[in-house]
Amino acid sequence: MKENHVLSEKMQTMKRWCLLFLYCNIANFTFAISLNIKSFGAKNDGKTLNTEIMQRAIDSCARAGGGEVLIPAGGVYLTGTIFLKTNVFLRLESGSVLKGSPKMTDYDSKFPHLIVAEKAENMGILGSGVVDGNGAAFWDENFLPKARPEPWLIFLNCKNLKFENIQLLNSPAHVLVLDHCDRVTVNAVRIVNHLQSPNTDGIDVTDSRNVFITNCYIETGDDGICLKSHDTMVENVIATNNVIISDDAAIKFGTGGYTGVRYCTFSNNVIRNSRYGIALFQMDGGRYEHCQFTNTVIHTASRHKTEYPIFIDIDKRRDTTRLGSISNIHFSGIQMITRGNCLIAGQAQSNIQNIIFDNVTLTPAPEPTADLRQARKPRGNKTLGYYPDMQDFSQVNAWFTFAHIDGLTLRNVTIQDDKKAREVFHFEGVERKE
Repeated sequence: MKENHVLSEKMQTMKRWCLLFLYCNIANFTFAISLNIKSFGAKNDGKTLNTEIMQRAIDSCARAGGGEVLIPAGGVYLTGTIFLKTNVFLRLESGSVLKGSPKMTDYDSKFPHLIVAEKAENMGILGSGVVDGNGAAFWDENFLPKARPEPWLIFLNCKNLKFENIQLLNSPAHVLVLDHCDRVTVNAVRIVNHLQSPNTDGIDVTDSRNVFITNCYIETGDDGICLKSHDTMVENVIATNNVIISDDAAIKFGTGGYTGVRYCTFSNNVIRNSRYGIALFQMDGGRYEHCQFTNTVIHTASRHKTEYPIFIDIDKRRDTTRLGSISNIHFSGIQMITRGNCLIAGQAQSNIQNIIFDNVTLTPAPEPTADLRQARKPRGNKTLGYYPDMQDFSQVNAWFTFAHIDGLTLRNVTIQDDKKAREVFHFEGVERKE
């Protein structure tokens, strides 16, 4: 009996250790779980609304400590607004389609977007499947917008985000908005919208920092990559090895520039068929400083009358707006093919400070050179007016117009204009270093 009692104690001890081992393994497993939305009852017929089912899967994953919610290949899963949570990744298998509902009533009244995250971290969207925004359902035959999920995907006050390999197609509005976010990776993402689709910015970096945009293909009806600041400086943004096609600006600062942008690098990018290649609009009193653009090919070939491979401008949004500043901007290794011209202008009351063009080539495009006689400089927004005390140099018939600059450096700048269609350089109120 004694031996049996000892054996029983050993068995109980072993059982406790086994249970502990099993518990630990379950704990580890639940942190990295993969929940298939079909297991929750999702239908892939493209008609059934799966919003509640998808949210249950996301919430279950979050309660278990995190992991991924899987959208399997085959069929189309229709949904309204879903909210991502901390430690939860949405993974779309190759061949899967997550499609936004065409009805605004299927979107959250407070957050009328497709995918939302607020004050979350360690999460994102992965996989090589498709997120389809059903864009054409939200504008008319003239591309005038109706009520729509705007922006489409938004992440507010989030940290440690990752978007990789995913395809974001047919957005009804701004595609991916990073608002007050920190530490974000966007890698090998494909964004494609109709080139006339309204307000379909590819990636908006708003009041955010430490953002890495790499190896992406962006083709869209508005700005490709756009940096905006309202109450926080946008800083430490790196965008490299991207192909960008835009009906507006491929790379843009502003027009929201109330605080500013600094310490950003854009390199090894190819810009095609865009109205602007690189555009810095400073009209809100903030400052743009210490940014560089290197090893970039820019071909402006758009439907617009005027084009600007490089456009830099200080102005004011309203008559009462104070003038902002632009300083220490460096362009190097830039090749441009354009029918337009480069316009870089401060104001007499606020000169641009220290700008460098190094190893830059401009080649006139085969199509007819744009007629600048009736041009007015763009304001970045059709609703904004012009003020008589703000100078406009857009009608100067030169390939490069520089105005109101303290410290302009030009090194190895080549214009291959055999026809001499324009003056090469025009300077007004410029202090040159080299």
